[in-house]
Amino acid sequence: MPVQTEIQSAFEDKNKDLLQECIHCGFCLPACPTYTLNGNEADSPRGRLYLMEAFSQGKLDATESLHRHLDLCLVCRACETACPSGVQFGSLMESAREALLPTKQKRHPVLKILEKAVTSHTRLSSLMKVGRVYQKSGLHWLTTHTFLRYLVPIAMRYGNESLSPIPNKRFGKEETQIFPARSKKLGAVTLFTGCLMDHLFSHVHEATVRILTWNGYEVVVPGKQTCCGALHAHSGDTATADTLAQEQLQLLGETEPDAIIVNAAGCGARLKDYGRFAAGDGQTLTSAPKVRDLTEFLAAIELRPPEGKLEMRVVYDEPCHLLHAQGISAEPRQLISAIPGITLLPLQESDFCCGSAGSYSLTESETSLAILERKMEHISAAGADAVITANPGCQIQLA
Repeated sequence: MPVQTEIQSAFEDKNKDLLQECIHCGFCLPACPTYTLNGNEADSPRGRLYLMEAFSQGKLDATESLHRHLDLCLVCRACETACPSGVQFGSLMESAREALLPTKQKRHPVLKILEKAVTSHTRLSSLMKVGRVYQKSGLHWLTTHTFLRYLVPIAMRYGNESLSPIPNKRFGKEETQIFPARSKKLGAVTLFTGCLMDHLFSHVHEATVRILTWNGYEVVVPGKQTCCGALHAHSGDTATADTLAQEQLQLLGETEPDAIIVNAAGCGARLKDYGRFAAGDGQTLTSAPKVRDLTEFLAAIELRPPEGKLEMRVVYDEPCHLLHAQGISAEPRQLISAIPGITLLPLQESDFCCGSAGSYSLTESETSLAILERKMEHISAAGADAVITANPGCQIQLA
């Protein structure tokens, strides 16, 4: 039996029932960033499901065109929110990319570098050192403020203009850290620090610890944490993604927290998906259900009233993997509105993707920026002093 047929057969056996859940109603079309951008049915959720089904039945080969239509998907999962049949599009897309990975002639070099780097803090630290030298040496200024910006690839140009200064050190350590409650202890939580979040947004982890300890929770930060595997899963490398998942489950399972706190929407969505490993590891049953987004956790407890005031007009842009993957929308708004002095303004299409989608902004930069343009028009029209979001990729994209 040819290799291609074996791949198609395996994909059909795994996903036939899920593919048949689509009733082809088209409710997903206006929710899809790529379809609203180019109007191509093959770049819509419904169209991509048709392509997956045709591939699984052997009616369509793994052509460059098939790869292109699937690669262009951001996996924002807005279609899942819009779908009346509950089609698990995100799971199907990851499965399709996994099946097609052996047939892919070449992968984007940026994606290969990132996938290798995020599995090791040693490699990430080396990459961050290079980034800091680049930012501080003057090369960063030259490639963002002079004609040289037009000589660098668009992905690098995008990263240059959006990335904030890289911190001197990451938040996590090799050994476990314990931060005691600063008021009467109400419980204990574990903080998941991840990979890029740990290096690029260490100040967010610090702020997370401050607000949790201030509200009476001991925070345990297990050492030797790495990537949650989301980047690999989205690109079809499920073998690496599953390995990373098992490693994090084992590490987080060594603590007995009231909750596992995540402050990055993409990581939270992935961690909550760890429940599918329950059959192979009983520890998963106790770990995955405890995963909580930080806003989800804070909105459910009685918070100490803020001691300060912040006079600002803000808008909240909803990260796709917080809204569509985790169903969290009201909680962030509740917390923002509770800050004295804050005026939360409405933002048109706050639930529409900003175009970041993890590594998508680097591998599909032109499409990513085209999607971002629509978002920025709405933000500008809102007249806010600041934009609040809850995912590192979104923050970089909107900067």
